[in-house]
Amino acid sequence: MELNRKSKGEHYLRVLMLSWEFPPQIIGGLGRHVYELSRRLGNYGVETYVLTPLVDGCVSYEEFQGVKVFRVGTPLTGSKRFKSWIFSFNTELIREGIRLDYQEKGFHLVHAHDWLVGYAGRSLSRVLDVPLVSTIHATEYGRNLGLHNPMQKEIHDIERNLILDSECIVCCSNYMRDEIQNLFHPSPSKIAVIPNGASMNRYRVTDLPSDQEFEGIDKGEPVVFYVGRLVPEKGVSILIKAFRLVLQAIPSAKLVVAGRGPQGPELQRLVAELGLGDRVWFSGYVSDDLRDRIYHRANVAVFPSLYEPFGIVALEAMASGTPVVVSDVGGLGEIVIHGETGLKVNPLDEDNLASALIRILSDPRLANRLRFQALKVITEKYNWDKIGAKTSQVYHAVISRARKDGVG
Repeated sequence: MELNRKSKGEHYLRVLMLSWEFPPQIIGGLGRHVYELSRRLGNYGVETYVLTPLVDGCVSYEEFQGVKVFRVGTPLTGSKRFKSWIFSFNTELIREGIRLDYQEKGFHLVHAHDWLVGYAGRSLSRVLDVPLVSTIHATEYGRNLGLHNPMQKEIHDIERNLILDSECIVCCSNYMRDEIQNLFHPSPSKIAVIPNGASMNRYRVTDLPSDQEFEGIDKGEPVVFYVGRLVPEKGVSILIKAFRLVLQAIPSAKLVVAGRGPQGPELQRLVAELGLGDRVWFSGYVSDDLRDRIYHRANVAVFPSLYEPFGIVALEAMASGTPVVVSDVGGLGEIVIHGETGLKVNPLDEDNLASALIRILSDPRLANRLRFQALKVITEKYNWDKIGAKTSQVYHAVISRARKDGVG
């Protein structure tokens, strides 16, 4: 049943949402997802309380657009032992969740995002006697193309326990639904597929000068843009090798690689070995504002992942009016319709990737057609407001079932 929008103050569901990422701490797509979703849920009768890690320079509590954000524990830093930090963070989540439950006269549901908050999500669901919904943004098996060491196997077990204890498992693509089904075997009726969304890039309509210059990008250079984590499964090494072929056809092209990650030094060495130093700019971390400006300036955005449960960055590029080239894997293969909203290529295929990039850079009519069709699909299908409505429907269905079963 379609839920109607609720006027301000007409909340009738209180949801405790757990996430290890939330602005300004954005590491991947998860934090952006929780931010956008939580602030849309209020339109559909859901009052959202987000519990997330403390971040240096941020207050421990703030409220924006009806979302109440509580930051707990200690900041996540590279100097800390990750496993110890996760245990401590989950302990603080449980403590704060119980305190808020007493203060707010109870929650109707706990919503956990990924394994890092799995222990707290399961514990709070039991202690507060309310149902648990979990969103699985990716799996440890998928990220690493298998389980290769004890830590990965331990994370896999945490994911299994979170999924089996959840009344509903939300995933962002049919690919992820099948992966979860094959790995963990939950009842198919417990899985809901709700895609990620994207907000329209304001610079798409601001009419920035087409020759706007950035550090690392010269006026008039055709720009190929990648943004994301610098890890092997993102396929950036394949992109760099393919870009060498692009330069043979379009010598003035420039590759912008935005993001950070453990593979960064290796990728920079690869650029040097291939003699591409002056044609590739590693920008490091970019703010949302700079990212959006580069999208507006770029001629094509590329996401050559080997594993991608969804690919929210591809949606953001499409919402910016930037033509996209993506690997035909996972959620990326579902988002892009080849030849209509972007171009899809075979993963690990340097020649195929180079050909697609050259095709868009050389054919303005094709680029414009892909741009127009992609914007239409973003508006119709990947609208955050619609995603908020679908998520609230999941909440109501879960709560209704729980009440029939005598839970909550």
